[in-house]
Amino acid sequence: MAKQRTERAARADLVRICSYVALVLAAVLIFINNLLPLIGISISGQFFNILGLIKDIALLIGISFGAFAFARAHGKTWLIIFWIAFVLYIASAIMGLF
Repeated sequence: MAKQRTERAARADLVRICSYVALVLAAVLIFINNLLPLIGISISGQFFNILGLIKDIALLIGISFGAFAFARAHGKTWLIIFWIAFVLYIASAIMGLF
């Protein structure tokens, strides 16, 4: 009998891949934005801004499942704080505020 994949396993895989993407993109962007200028090489542009946005979105997806589960378990106030922080994070990522 074939083993069926559960929704929980699919969600865990999504969190893992988003965390991996965020980590790899953060490492690449830190190298490009901070370390290369130290040796006189400056690389920037729209492509790297888009990579930064993808990193921010992957980070958001990677941490939001755990944060939501925590907030849901601790009551309505925590859940409201979660949604406010979630919306602020998305807005600031899109506008490039961090």
